[in-house]
Amino acid sequence: EDIDTLFNKVNEVPYFSYGEKLTAREGLAKLLGVKGAGVPTKGELRLLSEVYGEEFTKAILSKRPLFEKLWDVAGQVLSVPRSLMAGGFDMSYGLRQGVFAGYRYPKQWASSFKGQFKWFFSEKALQASTEEISARPTYRLMRESKLAITDLRQHLSNREEQFVSTLAERIPGIGRFVRASGRAYTGFANKFRADIFDDFVRIGKKTGAINEPDFLRKAADFVNTATGRGGLGKAERAAGVLSTTLFSPRLLMSRFNLLNPVYYAQQNPTVRKEALKTLFAFVGGSGTILGLAKLGGADVGTDPTNADFGKIRIGNTRIDILGGFQQPIVLASRLMTGKSTVSTSGVQ
Repeated sequence: EDIDTLFNKVNEVPYFSYGEKLTAREGLAKLLGVKGAGVPTKGELRLLSEVYGEEFTKAILSKRPLFEKLWDVAGQVLSVPRSLMAGGFDMSYGLRQGVFAGYRYPKQWASSFKGQFKWFFSEKALQASTEEISARPTYRLMRESKLAITDLRQHLSNREEQFVSTLAERIPGIGRFVRASGRAYTGFANKFRADIFDDFVRIGKKTGAINEPDFLRKAADFVNTATGRGGLGKAERAAGVLSTTLFSPRLLMSRFNLLNPVYYAQQNPTVRKEALKTLFAFVGGSGTILGLAKLGGADVGTDPTNADFGKIRIGNTRIDILGGFQQPIVLASRLMTGKSTVSTSGVQ
């Protein structure tokens, strides 16, 4: 009866799809020895942690083979510097990862920007926001379409890449602020993505695109990409390794995708239309800010082979408003022209 109760609890999760229930039950069967005692896969463990909680996840992770534990610890240690750099009082998500979509979805952006201050100071506030998202009628569609809804639980693959190390959160003193920054960052990202996805669902119902088999999947992919969590393609399995060698591989990939015309050509027609509107809003908004800065007396870089391209320069202070797009543009310009301009002297 106890075992039946455990399996029934998986079936009772309202937002699990049929496939997710099967996967979670498979992982539970491994634990209970039905299919031979073993540790669930990462995907199975992630689902089981949603059913049985964080303590369950910690208990299962402690049963892994020694090599897997050491590999996990090594990855976390290598990720500590990045978590510390992103920690402290970091509220940068809205003006970096979220800046591209912010021009097109200002109301959704403003709502998430306001909420991040509550999430910074309160674990309960972030939990309430997460529960609000999971209670939406569209939440199951979000999961089925693979919209990135992340968290700060023990399962590292479902964390935002800037805060992948849990070790940084355990450092006396500064660890509290790393955790707080992680809450603000995660809460902003989740609410912003969920709100934009809901807007796509509304558009899909209005235009009839909701009935097209690839609409929601492509919409979720675009929302993820537009908010700094680009897919890694064939390198997805190596996401953990990449995140220890690159500061933000998903952010970098999202920027490359959004600058690539092929990415838009491969979209569902309705998604493509909205994606292009978002691109034009970003270009127009950024151009307006740079133009106003120029009129206000600041120096604005216009040479795409110069590291100061697209930056506002006031004295020795440089302000990059492009949220990760500036560096790929400069790199591409240098590769295509074979020229590189020194930002301090202007000499090529």
